[in-house]
Amino acid sequence: MATTPEPRQLALSEFVRDHNASGLSYRRMAVRAIDPVSGQALGFQWISKLAAGHVAKAPEPWQMRALAAAMEVPDELVKTLAARQWLEYEISEVRLGSDEWILFRLARDLPDEDKRMLRRMAEEFVRRQTRRLNQPPDDADTGAPPS
Repeated sequence: MATTPEPRQLALSEFVRDHNASGLSYRRMAVRAIDPVSGQALGFQWISKLAAGHVAKAPEPWQMRALAAAMEVPDELVKTLAARQWLEYEISEVRLGSDEWILFRLARDLPDEDKRMLRRMAEEFVRRQTRRLNQPPDDADTGAPPS
């Protein structure tokens, strides 16, 4: 199967085409494209139209979840690629934990060096918040004798 690209490199249609080119047919994707929340399924024709760039509006949340299931990639990747394709947003994320993250929008014409700098700033913010949250308050009773 294709490796997962950085969200800024490929839009959703191209990502689906890439998975197809690596051997996952649109029909096979459709068999696997079941939204784990609602149970709704995508048809191979819709997936084929998406890959061809003929889907006019952004997919619904259930469609993105089903598509993620079909390609065995995280839901967030599909959402990020959809935002880039339909909203012309470039989204970057910094993970806070297993189920939390910071998402921030980047200007598409921002130089790559500046995008990397913004990501480093977000990562530093996360590190500082994690340290702050893990430190006991100054007035907390730690059980240690006063010094």
